[in-house]
Amino acid sequence: MVVDDDPLSCDTVESFLERIGGIDYCLKVNDGTTALHILAAESFDAVFLDLELPGLDGISLLKALPKRTPVVVISASSEFGADSYGFDIVDYLLKPLDFARFAKAVVKLKSFQESPPGRSEAPEALFLRDGTTIQRIDLAKLSHIEAQANYSRFVFEDGGAIMGLVTLRKLEEMLSSDFIRIHRSFIVNARRIHQIEGSQLSLGKTKLPIGQSYRSSLMEKLRVIN
Repeated sequence: MVVDDDPLSCDTVESFLERIGGIDYCLKVNDGTTALHILAAESFDAVFLDLELPGLDGISLLKALPKRTPVVVISASSEFGADSYGFDIVDYLLKPLDFARFAKAVVKLKSFQESPPGRSEAPEALFLRDGTTIQRIDLAKLSHIEAQANYSRFVFEDGGAIMGLVTLRKLEEMLSSDFIRIHRSFIVNARRIHQIEGSQLSLGKTKLPIGQSYRSSLMEKLRVIN
């Protein structure tokens, strides 16, 4: 995806990619808000992003993107170079774009895709020990987790539940970004969230409270569009 309000810049990126080869298609978007909506629903091997955009600017878009999205910034100014690297971008290219420099950025992209910083496979399951028994917890089927003293109650979408001797703090370190702490007593599977209304969150028929200190973090992680 190329996100730039300058059609010539978009065409230049597409042309350079065609010269390099190996690209299935190139989607060109001219504003940040549209790009955010698309990126919330689709994934791309690379995002070439201008920082000066109408509506949602590039820095705001960087803040809203999922972590480790492979982004190459393309900008007419070096002013935001240092700030943008704080978002783990792959490279920063200055306009007018130079093909040789652009090709180096593509090499960096390929390296990032093969071994992105800090990437690890999200676990599909957890295994809890209960005496002499080890119980599998299928994370895809999990609705939420409730703290009960030093135990945690794992509640599944079908209403079933399993108790485990583990704290929510420990689970936060182990679970993928699909699981979000919304309260001192609850972690929820973001894929099961149906609705948020006021200080309550709905997981199907189950309603859970949202702790005041967790609300802003929840909204940020869900990438709520105002």
